[in-house]
Amino acid sequence: MNIVSQSSAVLLLGVVTLAGCVDRPTGPVAARHVVADFAIDAVSIPMCDVDGATWKGDADAAVLNDVAPSGSVRVGINYGNPNNGTRNPVTGQLSGVAVDMACALASGTDRPLTLVGYAGVPPMLAGLTSGDVDLAFTLASAGSNIVNVAISHLGVENTYLVPDASPFQSLADVDAPGVLISVAQGNSPDVYLSATLKNATLVRTATVPQALALLARGQVNAFAGSRSAEATFIASSFPSGRMLPDNFLIANIAAGLPLGHDQGLGYVDEFIDWAKTSGLVQLAIGRSQLIGVSIPPPPPIEQRLAFLQHHVARLVTNGALNDGQGRALAVKLESALDRLSLGEIDVAMNKVAAFINQVAALRNAGILSEEQSASLLVIAQDVVARATA
Repeated sequence: MNIVSQSSAVLLLGVVTLAGCVDRPTGPVAARHVVADFAIDAVSIPMCDVDGATWKGDADAAVLNDVAPSGSVRVGINYGNPNNGTRNPVTGQLSGVAVDMACALASGTDRPLTLVGYAGVPPMLAGLTSGDVDLAFTLASAGSNIVNVAISHLGVENTYLVPDASPFQSLADVDAPGVLISVAQGNSPDVYLSATLKNATLVRTATVPQALALLARGQVNAFAGSRSAEATFIASSFPSGRMLPDNFLIANIAAGLPLGHDQGLGYVDEFIDWAKTSGLVQLAIGRSQLIGVSIPPPPPIEQRLAFLQHHVARLVTNGALNDGQGRALAVKLESALDRLSLGEIDVAMNKVAAFINQVAALRNAGILSEEQSASLLVIAQDVVARATA
């Protein structure tokens, strides 16, 4: 039984100076860690009670060394971004898309799950690189020189939030001399606008709520962020606000692992592909009532078949399949990849269909469990459906 414990890395708030060097990143000061004094049964609490398919990733020792080196899968959750997660201000409990996915991922490893909350991206990156957590969400813009970034599971619309009385009607209106735009340091809007703005000035804060508060107090002219965060802020604290109709960025949200954790990255990549295909991500979006988000398309067929190859190898390593059974499955995937390289898509899909039939036969014979076979079949069946549509 998985046990979920939650802790929060609470960010001490920095001071934003609006006079003088307003475009200088304020940067968060060092975070202090507050460890929650409770452990939660993952089966009995709402945050891990997600309907739908169950992931059985058959993690082997190499994967577990990357994603659970301490014995628990420690997942960083950026609760400053509602597209990723939120934190109950009273109980401290974390919830959201990233939490739902962390629950399913950890369940597939048969290891306990520890959720570690961060108020923003910079401290979460620090926690990942220092070894405080084993993987973290909302890192698509972090860059491969900092972390290994998995395939994206969410595309997020980003625009400007302005007062209703503002003269700004379009993105171009905002990028003007003297305009101050608040943004959370290190998140995707900050990275993108830092490279593209020509005239307006960014005012960086440690967290999204701080950046939104600057707009509400009239200390900036606009806030740059996701539509989900802006809609929530309008409903709760800023009824006179309005979002501009166009987006300056569709930001990808992804999980990230420390550099060098290649086995873990491959495992998480396969899980993300499965989570998108099985409907888990869509369920999680609905539970969080997000707006302005989409699910990115799956990776190329060749990459998805490679996921299945690695999964079959883990089944053999773990003893679920013997060498002959594993080789029979692997040969079909190898043949499919060979045919794809020659442009013979129909023949390749026949090979994938043969793989699907053999997985089903192993399930019917009781060699693979329903969950083990389903974790393979969700991706394989979707590959065929898309290629032959």
